[in-house]
Formats: sequence, structure tokens, C-alpha cells
Amino acid sequence: MSKVTVYPGAELAGRVAIPASKPHMQRALLLALLNSETTCINNVSWCTETEKLLAALQHFGLKILTREAHALRLRGVGRRLEAGAPIEAEGSGMLFRMSVALASLAGGMVRIRCNDSLFSRDSVFDEAFFSHLGVQARRRDGNLVEITRKPYPARIPMTTRKSTQFASFALFVAPFGERPEILVEPDAGQAGYIDMTVRTMALLGSTVTHEPGRMSASAYRPGDITIDIPSDFTSLSYLASSVLSIGRPGGVTIGGYYPGHTLNEGRLFGLYRQFGLALDYDAAGRALRVSREAPPRAASEEISLSELPSVAANLIAATSNLGERIRFAGVSGINNHKCQRAFVISENIRAMGGRSSLLFNSIGMFDRIQIEGRGPLAGGTELPSYRDHRICAANIIAALGAKQKTVVHDADKLDDGFPRFIETLRALGAEIA
Repeated sequence: MSKVTVYPGAELAGRVAIPASKPHMQRALLLALLNSETTCINNVSWCTETEKLLAALQHFGLKILTREAHALRLRGVGRRLEAGAPIEAEGSGMLFRMSVALASLAGGMVRIRCNDSLFSRDSVFDEAFFSHLGVQARRRDGNLVEITRKPYPARIPMTTRKSTQFASFALFVAPFGERPEILVEPDAGQAGYIDMTVRTMALLGSTVTHEPGRMSASAYRPGDITIDIPSDFTSLSYLASSVLSIGRPGGVTIGGYYPGHTLNEGRLFGLYRQFGLALDYDAAGRALRVSREAPPRAASEEISLSELPSVAANLIAATSNLGERIRFAGVSGINNHKCQRAFVISENIRAMGGRSSLLFNSIGMFDRIQIEGRGPLAGGTELPSYRDHRICAANIIAALGAKQKTVVHDADKLDDGFPRFIETLRALGAEIA
């Protein structure tokens, strides 16, 4: 399935399930490795990235005691970890950064195999990150990167502008270091992901205190723990953005919904309500109802997506079918390293008959997108996705609310983000061939 045709006129209704949160799952698996006792993880969803992460952590010593469809029982090694065979990071920046952090605890050299796309990023070899971990990275033949120890005269404060993962993964290993703290720039953004890390570490007894420019972590207390993974708010955005894009009454119920209670989730819910969606959670039945109840409220100021990089493409795509002019800020950080996502989304909206403008700051750096909001897009075209799952999902979301059928390419890549997304839309009433 390399391309699909999305037809207009759908009214989404019904009950479906969504995957569990990948960022929470990543942190739970990392904590399981750092816990020398047993960790039980519930509400597990499997995708390519989770499988690769689990395999990599096994190289560091993580043991799988039992594996079920939606649960794992694991035993870690605490600080006593080694990695003999190369870690297969391929194009995953998350896995590369996590492996570098773990390499700082290993007794010898750790090798990480990457692909060319990873080396094209400016958010992989980060000197501030390395200075906190006391390591250096050397690129070798065959796309291997060797991580070895290196003393630094001083630590460089880390920024979260390009990725929060540097600060998060350095914080995870900090309780094992001589100085159990990290230095961060005082205006560090994307606090939701850092907060997620702090909450996860607390499950193993580590308390993180935050003062301007510094975060300190107390020691871990190994023990048997259980982690319930919340539902993936990025996957929620696929469905909620689809409902928003179509713009008709009706709604979708997401069964088995586990709230994350994160800053990111709260911010996302607030934006959807501003755009006219109602989100009602039934705690007893673990069901979240998403419906279109009201017209969008006019956005009187820029809407920042800096805390929501994983859902930015979906929001921009959905709002392109609304009747409001909306300006989004903070879009320079929506993972533009492989596919230039922000530029592609803007051009695809224009190809569908919409008006989208890229806006630049005082030194000519692109950092905002303005959607003119003149009603539903025309559609009636073919949209490239450039083998990028987030672009593909955004294309489908925009096409659902368009006036004419639209062909979207590279639909086979959707499993990298939301497995069976197209099948889920079909079950809700969308016509996708």
C-alpha cells in the first residue's frame, strides 16, 4: 500500500482504541534497565521503534522475564551495564541519545550503528550533552560511532530548543554520577517532556529538584515497581485532528483511554477546545469522547507549538480546513532533520488550494506558519509524503476535510507512528481506498 485515495464527505463516528504513549514507553524501558529489581509495564503497545529500543536495551543487560500482548515483566542491571555488540540505532535520534547516556555508565567502549539520515541532523552530536556525560563520539567506517570516556574541564548548560532528550537522558543517569545534577539553560522550553522524565524517575525513588539553570536528582532506590503506560496523546491527535478537519457534527469515542496528566496533554486538550472540539473523559469507563460541538474561537495571538512537536503537523493540517486565520509559532522544532516537515506541510496545503505562509524572524530564520483559513481545501491533487509518517498522516487529515478526493503517497509508512491508522479511520466511517 504505497498510496491511498481519500474521499470527502465522511462523518466519523464509533468507538476505537489507540496505542500507548511512545515517550512514556521509552522512559519506562530505560528505567527498567536502571532498576536492578523487577519492573512490570502495563498497557504496552508495539511498534517498530519500541521493538528496536527493547532489543537495544537487551544489549545493555535488560532481561525479559515475561512478554504478553500488552504487558512486560523485566529485570534490569542498575549501574552495572555493558554493551558488547553494536547498538542498532539506524535513524532513531532517540535511541542514539539514550545509548550515549547509557555508554557513560559502561566500563568500556560502546559502539552505535547509525544510518546516513541520522548524521544529517544538527541535534545528534551535542557538546553540552557529552560534557555532562564525560564521553566523546567518534565516527568510524560502516556508519559506526564509538563512544568512549573523555574528561571535560567544565560542563556546558544544555538547551532544549532542538530536543529535550539530551536533558532527559542525562537526568536519567545522573543519580549514578559523581555529580547527580545537570545544568540547563534557564529558559529551557518543552517542559512537558522533562516533567515526564521527572515523574518516571520518581517511580524508582529519585526526587528531582529544579532551580534556575540546574536540576538535581537524588539516588535511585531499586525495588519491584509497576508502570502503567498512558494512552498516546500523539495518536489521539491523529483522530481528534481528523474530527476537527472534517468539521461536521458527530464524534469518536476512544476506549481504554489512560490519561497522561502531562503538561503536553493539557496543552493539546486546550487547543482542541479552542478550535471547537469537545473532549469529555469518563474515568469510570476509561473512555474519551471527542466531538465537534462549536465553531472555532478566533485566535487573538500566535499559538505556540513548541511543547507539541509530535502533533504540530496534525494541528496545522486540520486547521487548514477551518474558516479562521491562525498563526502557529514554535514550528522550527517539529523534527525537520530528515524531511523538512514544516516546509512540506505548507506546500501541500497550497497544492490543495489553501493559503499558507512561512514567516521568518528578524535574522531570517523560519519559525512560524500562518494558515489563512478560507474554509475547506479544494483537494483534487496528489500529495507526496517523502517516506515520512507524520507528513503522510497530516496529508490524510487535511484530505478528510477537503472538497474533492485526494491521493496521498507513502501510506505504508504510517505504521511508524500510528499502526493501522487507515483501518481505524475506515472503521469510523472514512472512505479511503
